[in-house]
Amino acid sequence: MSLAGTERRRQLFTASIGTALMLVMGLALIWGFRLATHMRANIIALQTASTLQTYPEEISHQLNALRDRLEVRAYSGQALADLQATVKRFDQELRVLSGSVDADSPQLGHALLLWHQYAPVLEPVVSFGGQPYVDSDNAGSSLSREGREHYAEVKRAQLFASENARPLQTQLANLATSLERTSSAGATRLRSLLMGGVFAALVLAVVAAYFQLSRARHERAAREAQEQTRDILKTVREGFFLLDAHYRIGSVWSEALTRMFGRNDFAGLTFEELLEDLVPQSTLATAMKYIKLLWGDRAHENLMKSINPLGQLEITTDNGHGGKETRYLQFDFHRVMGPEGIKHVLCSVGDITSSVLLARELHDSQENANAQLDMMVGLMHVDPLQLVSFLDTAETGLKLVNTILKEPARTDAEFRKKLAGLFREMHTIKGEASALNLKSVAMRVHTLEDMVGDCKKKPELSGNDFLPMVLKLDELLAHLRNVREMAARVTALKDTSAGSAATAAADFAASAHAPLAPAPITAMAPAPAAPAAPPAPAAALTAPAAAAPPARSANQERPARRVEELSPALQSMAERLAQDHAKRFRLTLNGLAEVPAPYTATIKDCLIQMLRNAAVHGIEPPEVRRAQAKKDTGNVQVDFRRTAEGYELLFEDDGAGIAPEALKAAAVRRQLITEEDAELMDTRAAMALIFRPGFSTQEDITMDAGRGVGMDVVARSVYALGGKIGVSTHPGKFTRFKIVLPATDSLSTAVA
Repeated sequence: MSLAGTERRRQLFTASIGTALMLVMGLALIWGFRLATHMRANIIALQTASTLQTYPEEISHQLNALRDRLEVRAYSGQALADLQATVKRFDQELRVLSGSVDADSPQLGHALLLWHQYAPVLEPVVSFGGQPYVDSDNAGSSLSREGREHYAEVKRAQLFASENARPLQTQLANLATSLERTSSAGATRLRSLLMGGVFAALVLAVVAAYFQLSRARHERAAREAQEQTRDILKTVREGFFLLDAHYRIGSVWSEALTRMFGRNDFAGLTFEELLEDLVPQSTLATAMKYIKLLWGDRAHENLMKSINPLGQLEITTDNGHGGKETRYLQFDFHRVMGPEGIKHVLCSVGDITSSVLLARELHDSQENANAQLDMMVGLMHVDPLQLVSFLDTAETGLKLVNTILKEPARTDAEFRKKLAGLFREMHTIKGEASALNLKSVAMRVHTLEDMVGDCKKKPELSGNDFLPMVLKLDELLAHLRNVREMAARVTALKDTSAGSAATAAADFAASAHAPLAPAPITAMAPAPAAPAAPPAPAAALTAPAAAAPPARSANQERPARRVEELSPALQSMAERLAQDHAKRFRLTLNGLAEVPAPYTATIKDCLIQMLRNAAVHGIEPPEVRRAQAKKDTGNVQVDFRRTAEGYELLFEDDGAGIAPEALKAAAVRRQLITEEDAELMDTRAAMALIFRPGFSTQEDITMDAGRGVGMDVVARSVYALGGKIGVSTHPGKFTRFKIVLPATDSLSTAVA
């Protein structure tokens, strides 16, 4: 407090001395300026008075010359003109002199009085404009009447000028002498004033030198402090800057900001301009609202820190090599208080990229370890033969995906045809993985589906758009190899725990070849309830085999296995679907033992897809079913039986049914049909939209719906076997799919 008080007193004393000296110098300069101006006017008046002293004699001589010329009848025009000019010039300069000299000057007054007496005498002479002579043959030139009058006026003026020239000249000389004395006195005063000004300037210089030395000492201390501050700002790894009340960055900031943001023009930059090209607009709007809250007097700083939206901010900047890099910054804010409240907001920015990446790496490692553990636990609950069959089927499907990716294409239509084929194969693989609860495989296939979906949204496709899919496909194949290796380890672990690998293999082989019981298999998720018979259908649609496209099905190339072995997987899948979609339903399977080997792959794919559709679109949530006077637990019934013509598969749920108008509206939204087409569609045509590629009533894409390829795949698989598929529904009551397949002995003919 003592040092601060001394500094304030020193500053006050300095300001007082400086103000006093400035006032003295100001008064001296103003007074000197006035004296100099007055002296200049006196000097000009003195010069004018000195010049005017010669005019009275000159006027008298010019009048004598004019009189002489009139007497000898000579040309008098030039003499008159000279007189007029002299009189006019004398009158003008005398007027100017009277305006620059004090009005109470007696010499000027006497001179003006005498000159006024000249006026009535000289006026007739200088204003003469007539012809003074008359010429005749006898007498020659003689004065005219005007000439005689003019001559008389000239003589009178000449006599007056001769008598008064000396007095007028004397008064002008006295005036000049008075002006000379006034100028001399003014010069003396100005000299004294200048001496005083010089003395005051010396005093000011001494005082200024003293305070300059004092100021220099303080400036040296300030420079040292500034250098230390600059060294600190250059060295610290955090970015520091101040924000004013207009959210602008001050002129001082730490050098770390340049490394973080790749720029050095921070001074005067607003906080919004700093972030606008680095973060999304929503994040920027939230950040600006937070900054504005910091300036509120009632805002609690600790509470504000807890809601800081910039605690971890992801930005993308140039890496200096033509590319982009992602960095993570942490912003922290502290209010700087002044006497009148908040003065600034101090912002500190830390680059936490390494910490975030390390935490992410640790998290990924932990997630990977957990995924490996979950996969191992999951594999322990999967039948080994089912798992091996799935892996073989998946690898076959992915090889087909790879083949599709390698197919040459040049036009946009050809590229989009490839996308359609990729969608169908991936959707089938994902469905099988979900049925076996292989989440890691299903998620990777789902990501690959997302990439295909993004390509479909592009206005124009090229071969480069498929390159990321190739890399993702390689990653998926590598993951399947890992799953196969882990499955082998799990199998070995099971065999070891059973006693010996040979005994376990024998037991497993015996159970695998045991006859299948024809009794129905029931799976419920999550609570059981008795199945209810559906009401009569309100609408039905059958797709005949003739509508089947000639394309071959990939399912025909996949290993066949009995569908009934899929029952535990379907039960697990039903439980997962019920949990994921907050539904409750019972799954009942009948007659799967009758499925012939050539149809196993197709029946399996159909059941997986239709079960997902029932869980997502068909069965309502318990509260909705309750409001419709239905039981909380829905029913999903699957029946397979042999018929006279071949085989028949029925899949039915007692859910919400299908509304044709909702189908048409969804098709219009997806731009599969126009509104005019929708108005012309009957119920059968509307129901046929279910099997159109790209159609789905689900707006959001999830693991189980939204792609628009599920029922398309089912229909294509059925058509490829020479079968047909139909759907019947009653809105609010039920939905039933019916698949008819030919006898196996006619399969080859149907496929051909």
